Amino acid sequence: MLLVADTFVSDAYADTFDRVLAAIVGKAAMEVEFWRPLNRPELPDLSRFSHMIMSGSEASVVDDFPWEQPLAKALRAFIQAKKPVLGICYSHQFIAKELLGKKHVRHSPTPEFGYREIDFTANPLFAGIRRPLVSVVTHFDEVLDLGNEFSVLASTPDCAVQAFQMKGLPVWGVQFHPEYGPGSIEEIFAAEKDSYPDFKKRYFDDRKGDSDLAQNRKIFLNFLTTQ
Repeated sequence: MLLVADTFVSDAYADTFDRVLAAIVGKAAMEVEFWRPLNRPELPDLSRFSHMIMSGSEASVVDDFPWEQPLAKALRAFIQAKKPVLGICYSHQFIAKELLGKKHVRHSPTPEFGYREIDFTANPLFAGIRRPLVSVVTHFDEVLDLGNEFSVLASTPDCAVQAFQMKGLPVWGVQFHPEYGPGSIEEIFAAEKDSYPDFKKRYFDDRKGDSDLAQNRKIFLNFLTTQ
């Protein structure tokens, strides 16, 4: 059974993420439970779950929030039990902050928005993914200077750590958003465009067509078949 930790602050963003991810997970024939620490700080019974996916968030990882405490407990419990974990965007950064410390996350000097070509190395998470991998990017923060316990798996010219894995453990983080595509990300882009003066300067569109994004779902299927 899959536990999805939804870390969005906005109800609308949380609802969109849950809906999009439920559609993806449905193809894997795995039961799923959504848990939002912001509204439900008590931990679910973690023994019932084999995998955990942690969402992105409009919150900044360089800040500290009360709802991060149960999230950290869940993360460490999964790692101790050697159960698969996938952190997306904010949660990718949160894994680095929680395990290595705040000096390993920062406000990015080169934030990214739009559809970016991701350079990746061979890894079970990317099994069956053809090059180029184009995915949604939307982040103001980033991970840096990972220790020897991590392998960097992917990058863009403006973000050196687009994906990582903890060495010897089924724990991954991806800075990009493999769950989103056209029709599900525009609400977030619109809000960022209104609030960030340099949005257009930092917007990328490396797509040849919308079909470029379709293979992103394989990342989730690869993750969910990890033991």
